[in-house]
Amino acid sequence: MNTFKASLQGPVTDLEPDFLKDLPMDNAVGAIMALTAEVYLLRERLAALESELAKHRVLPTDAVEQHTDSPAEAAARAADLAAYTERVLSELVRDRVPVSRIDPAVSKYLQHD
Repeated sequence: MNTFKASLQGPVTDLEPDFLKDLPMDNAVGAIMALTAEVYLLRERLAALESELAKHRVLPTDAVEQHTDSPAEAAARAADLAAYTERVLSELVRDRVPVSRIDPAVSKYLQHD
């Protein structure tokens, strides 16, 4: 079995780690495909849940499609989407210099016997 050499082996004391340094691009694509499969599985489960709720008359069949947010809910959902998108996409342009510094001497306190 291949072992992946993690680029983050301790506290970040200088530049941010290069997570893809030793990672073959095929592995990155594999991770994206695995995440895509997991997202689809969640979609299937959500569809099954909606179907069961409709079958047991907890919700009408098209309740999700017909749902309309109140203005407050719409604003909260838009803010949540904006924050989520910013969090994910900001990683693409993030500066490699950490926001704070850790004294490199901290490593001596992290060693386990």
